[in-house]
Order: sequence, then C-alpha cells, then structure tokens
Amino acid sequence: MTKTTNSYIHAIFGIKEANEDVTNVRTSLRITQRLLFAILLLCAVNALTAQTGAIQPLRYNDDFAYLKNDSVKKGFDRLKYIRLADEVFVSFGGELREQYQYFDQINFGDIPPTSSKASTDQLWHRLMLFGDLAYKDRFRLFVQLSNTLRFLNPNPVTPQIDENQLSLHQAFVDLKLYKNWLFRVGRQEVGYGSNRIITFREGPNTRQTFDAVFIKHVCGNRYIDFFAMTPVVSRQYVFDDVSFKEKLWGVYANEIVNKTWLSVDYYFIDFRSDERRYNYVPGSEHRQTVGTRLFSHTKNVNYELEAMYQFGSFNEQQIRAYAVNGDVNVRLENKTNLLLGVGFNYTSGDKDRNDNKLNTYNTLYTKPPFGLILPIGLANIVNVNPYFRINPVQRVFVYGTVCFLQRQSNQDGTYTPGMAQNRPRPNASYTSENRKIGQIFTIESAYNVNRNLSFYFDVSHAEPGAYAIGTGNGKRSNYFATKATLKF
Repeated sequence: MTKTTNSYIHAIFGIKEANEDVTNVRTSLRITQRLLFAILLLCAVNALTAQTGAIQPLRYNDDFAYLKNDSVKKGFDRLKYIRLADEVFVSFGGELREQYQYFDQINFGDIPPTSSKASTDQLWHRLMLFGDLAYKDRFRLFVQLSNTLRFLNPNPVTPQIDENQLSLHQAFVDLKLYKNWLFRVGRQEVGYGSNRIITFREGPNTRQTFDAVFIKHVCGNRYIDFFAMTPVVSRQYVFDDVSFKEKLWGVYANEIVNKTWLSVDYYFIDFRSDERRYNYVPGSEHRQTVGTRLFSHTKNVNYELEAMYQFGSFNEQQIRAYAVNGDVNVRLENKTNLLLGVGFNYTSGDKDRNDNKLNTYNTLYTKPPFGLILPIGLANIVNVNPYFRINPVQRVFVYGTVCFLQRQSNQDGTYTPGMAQNRPRPNASYTSENRKIGQIFTIESAYNVNRNLSFYFDVSHAEPGAYAIGTGNGKRSNYFATKATLKF
C-alpha cells in the first residue's frame, strides 16, 4: 500500500500513526466527534422514516427482503436491495458506536506491569460498514470493514479489545448447493446459543471474527452447521490482521421440539491449540467439547439449561472438565414487562495441580460474562445472579443484577474471558484456601429512539472477596459507561 493511499485512509477514518504525538490524537478525536455529529444529525432527519426491517446482531442475518419490490423507499431503506440487474441486488449498511467509559481500580486494583493507571477513562469509537451482493438465493458476497479506536487512556492498547484501525472484518461467499444446503467460506462472525462457546463479542470495542468454512443444512424445524474455523487475531493498524494458530471444527445443531416449551441445541467441537496456559504452564492442547442446551420461548415463564463436558489431553495430562449454566425467569407484570429471574454458572477448575488430570474448563471463545468491570471469565467459577428487567416507559429498558462469584476449586486460579490466567500472579503460591472472589452490582439502561438509534448508560460496582484481597490489592472496582449506537 502506497504512502498516498495510507494518508487517504488515515484522513477518512481518523487513524493514528504508530508513533504519532498528542496533537494527532486530538485531531483524530475531533474527526470522530464530527463524524458522530454528522451521522446523528442524519439520523434525526430520518427519525420519522426509520427502518422497519429487522437489524440483527450478526448483520449478515438482517431481514429486509420485503424491500425487493418496493419502488418508494424512504430513509435508510434506500440503501437496501438496490437492483443492479434482473434478480441481482446489492445492499449497504453499517454501525457507528461511540462509548465513553470510566474505570476506577480495574481488576480490584491489580493491573499488568505495562500499565500505569488502575483508574482511568477512555473513549471507544467503532465504525463498521458492509456491502451485501446477492443473486437470487444462489450466490452471495458479503464484505464488511471495521474501524475501532481508543482515546484518552494512557495504558497500552489491547488490539483484540480496544483498537483495530482498519480491518477486513468479514468477507465471505455463500453458495446454495442443493435445496436446503448452503456452502459458506471466508472471514465471518459466528455466534451460537447464549454465546458461551463461540461468539462475536459485542461488548469489547473490537468484535471477534473467524476464518471459516461452513456447510449449513435446514430441514423443517432443524438446522445443522458443520464447520471448520480459526479465530482471527485483531492487530492495531491497517489491514494487518492474521489467522490465529488455534483451530476448531465440529457440528452445531438446533431443533424446535415444541414452539413454546422446548427447543434443543446440541453440539460437538474439537479444539487444538499450542497457545493456552493453565496454572501458567504452556503446552499442546487437544480438547473436545460435547454439550446440549434446552430452552423455551413462552410469554411469561422461561428457562434455559446448558451442560458441557470436555475431554482430551494437555501435554501429558488428561482433560476432564465440565460446565453447567442455567436461567429461570418470570414475567410478573405486562404493562411494564417487569421480569424477575435468576441465573447460575458452575464450571470446573483444576482439582490437583500435581496429578495427571486437567480439570480447568476452557471457555473457548465466549463473551465477557460479567460485563467489562472485571476481566473474569467462566473458567473455575461458581456464580449465582438474581436479576430484574423492566420497561418502565415506552422505549426505555432497565436491567439490574447482582453476581455472587467464587472459585469452584481452591487449587486453581481465575482466568479472563480469553483464558489468560490473572490470579494468582505467576510468582505467587497456591496456598490460599479462600474461594470468594466478590460481588458485582450492575445497572444497565437503554433508550431506543427507533430501530436505528439507541442510547445506553451502564454502571457497575465490584466488592472484593477474601480471595481477591488475599491475592492482590483487593480494592473496590467501579465502572460506568455511556454510549450512542446508530445502526442502518
């Protein structure tokens, strides 16, 4: 890529050079702010003609097919199903998300040696644009670019979470092979079930994507995905992402047994990696996961139960690990949609670091299960979280929860959602018998102006338990964030 082309890209996206000074950072911030203002103004103009189609978390699943033969499109609908030739259509869409966050004593005050501040604020910027070219239902080309930036925070950038200045986030081809069989190959986001196994990770600024091959089959109330994939490593600068060295293949299926009371997911995943560590010991991992998920879709009472078992090998150790997750909720009042529920997680940790078995559950590519206040994943965790959801006025939604966290095994530490161990430190002993990690109190709220524009405000407080205090600074953590999201 030429220097002129790089300069042009930097000017459009507000991209920072690797060695830029503070002035350039401020310039990029001003560009971002102006872009946000311009698009929000555009959204205000289009507010009365907001899109009526379904905008999905995975944008390639958006449903705007009703616009194919609409000759009088309004607002953002003008970007959908533009006819190029007979049965050839192209659609465009995107997302702009601006999010301000404040962290006070992140990770109970224990920060990496490379970081300078445990309390800091930051501005996350995300811009994602896509094009979708289709011929009937036989061929499809989907391409999406992503631009994520972080400002204000003096600590080092983590590209897979914070910043990827410009990337080819998705680029795949769909070919319909025969009737209900579809072949898909290329770079793509993936999300299954409750996002406890493989997910695109909406919370972090940079979403997860995969280089993958899929064969998809739909038959009545059942769909089956056969897949082989490798995660993409998000890097900080322009078009420099690479495929990770971890690999997985498997099958994921869903079947609707009863439309309201019983749907079933079942899956098998084979995972290989030389990148992960358990109790800070590196090694070669070959792990299989089998699991099932039962859930309902009723109006007032719903449940979810998911169980996974893992086996295989890590170095000379046998893998024997498991997880059980669940949720039960009841809608008590229809006017405000007041809902009360309780969720739980029980995932195994290593029982004995000196035996020939590894019992630490590998969360693979899960979402951050407890928000962004603490870098804690589900490995070696017991959690109970009562919660409520309410829609007090039209278009306003409020969610509140308390998570009670402790270790499942006192012979194993705690891990991040990406399976990097963060407690105890490598040079610390495993003599702590304490299991209690702490409690997380969270309130999340959303105001949906329309299908395109939403505003959010989140606040969390984490109270350290005996294990967090005994293995580190053990300080109270606080977090709040406000964000605006425009999708079209």
